[in-house]
Amino acid sequence: MAQGNPFRCFDIKFLGLMLVAGGLIVALTFFGRGLEPGSPARIAVGVAQGVLIAFSIFLPVGAIRRLDELQLRIHQEAIVISFATTAAIVTAWRFVEKAGAPGFDYAMWLWPLMVLFWVVGLVIRHRQYR
Repeated sequence: MAQGNPFRCFDIKFLGLMLVAGGLIVALTFFGRGLEPGSPARIAVGVAQGVLIAFSIFLPVGAIRRLDELQLRIHQEAIVISFATTAAIVTAWRFVEKAGAPGFDYAMWLWPLMVLFWVVGLVIRHRQYR
């Protein structure tokens, strides 16, 4: 049986760091729009955003690694659900785009979509282990 909260590895320090990183990414986006495309400053802003995204991706890995085996398995299964669901949606939509539907910015929505499905998968898998 799954004991405890599957979100317990995401403490206040973790959430604070994620909020700061997200805020910086958004701030850099607005700042970068005022810079000349292709300029060294705008490229540096893009690199900084990439570093912040990498930080935001790898920070949860460290938090999850501290969980017990069952909670770790629940998170891993939720991530698999997220990966598969996101891949199916993005691939299917690409076929619909080729048929004439409007496109959208995959780079902007891919990561939030994966996180959303990870949370959904986490709730589903945690309930199944109760």
